[in-house]
Amino acid sequence: MLYWAGTTVRNIFYDLGVLKSISFEVPILSVGNLAVGGSGKTPLVEFLIRELKNEYHIAILSRGYGRKTRGFLWVETNISPEKTGDEPLQIKTKFNDVAVAVCEDRVAGAKRILAEKPEINLVILDDAFQHRAIKPSLQLLLSVYSKPFFYDLLLPAGRLRERRNGAQRADAIIFTKCTDQYTPLTWENKTIFYSKIVYQNPILDALIYGFSGLADNSPFKNHLAKTYNLVGFKAYSDHFSFKQKDLDDLITIAGSATLVCTEKDWIKIKHLNGQEKVKYITICHTIEGTSDFIPWVKKHLH
Repeated sequence: MLYWAGTTVRNIFYDLGVLKSISFEVPILSVGNLAVGGSGKTPLVEFLIRELKNEYHIAILSRGYGRKTRGFLWVETNISPEKTGDEPLQIKTKFNDVAVAVCEDRVAGAKRILAEKPEINLVILDDAFQHRAIKPSLQLLLSVYSKPFFYDLLLPAGRLRERRNGAQRADAIIFTKCTDQYTPLTWENKTIFYSKIVYQNPILDALIYGFSGLADNSPFKNHLAKTYNLVGFKAYSDHFSFKQKDLDDLITIAGSATLVCTEKDWIKIKHLNGQEKVKYITICHTIEGTSDFIPWVKKHLH
């Protein structure tokens, strides 16, 4: 009840203008969700970068979940994930020509980005649906297809960060992690898109031992079991910070099997001794709907 009251009052204050939302001259694209846990935000941000970077000078702004630093920080490939968070570092590692920053204060972070890099003409906010201090040009709401937000409950009874009707603020809803055969969903006449996971698999003929630290490790484990000769799997908590002992233990447990993890996990072990014994799999998105997704995005950014 207290959680419901707090989030509801806060949203009412923003809706009434008691709390102010700031707009920027450059387009701001927000990617977020209503529920806690993994909905595929980072793969979607990477998809947007790939599709838009030839037309826009993009900057990514994230809170940097799990980092042990505070304030504004430019993300560089040689910085520890403990300083940046794993997902911002993953994005920067894949797209070194794209500016990536972390800051828990999104308004201050956006102002700093635009002041220091005036060539930026598109800022993508990662996991910012509840950060209403910024008024985005385009708001994308993600919801896992098998667990749609409109069947969920507020924390602690369910997984919602705010009431379901918060989805009204979205310009489009993307139902993620769809199966090949899915039934279209609707909600309040919103524009709907659907995304499917695409795994970029390395060729591995030997036995493999898998591990991952995701909000839900079961889809990745199931994929490994279907694709490879999986002999074992170890699940860690989301954003798990791997230490040398963790990798040493995995190498011992795997024995002669090849260790395989997600790219998100690889970011946190690539600096450890023994990393050459680990292969990783990149997780990407494909997106479909009644409209072509990227042309629709570009139209709403202008």
